[in-house]
Amino acid sequence: MKKRIALLTITLLLAFGIVQVAAAAGLGWGGGGPRMLNSDNWVGPVEALNLTGEQITKMREINQNTYEQTRDLRIKLMDSMHELKQLQLQKNPDKAQIDAKIKEINDLRDKIHSIAQQGRQQCQSLLTPEQQAKMNEFRSKKGHGFRGGFGAGNVQ
Repeated sequence: MKKRIALLTITLLLAFGIVQVAAAAGLGWGGGGPRMLNSDNWVGPVEALNLTGEQITKMREINQNTYEQTRDLRIKLMDSMHELKQLQLQKNPDKAQIDAKIKEINDLRDKIHSIAQQGRQQCQSLLTPEQQAKMNEFRSKKGHGFRGGFGAGNVQ
């Protein structure tokens, strides 16, 4: 009987270890942690579009303005998402409070998206027709192009 328990314990420990390694490596179960940035196959808009010094300067200004306009909103969004999680972790959560918090979160996301979209449009308006065509070419290649997108939040 003791041998059987020991064998069962060892088997469970091995199975648990394999599951942990697979989860850490992101095998199966749809993930395995946060997406990590890397520079493999990364193409920057400055080189790819042959941006001029003036375009780079203006895009950096747009990038900075977009960052400043969305910074407080992004912090508020993170706080609101935490507050929603706290509401949901109550024994008898108040549906009206949860609905109000969800609306607040969606409104913040809409504001952030709108500001970011304006920044992208401003950056794109600085491009020549040839540069816009090249950018559209990058966009059409799914999984390629400017990593993380192109626009106010991604010009270096």
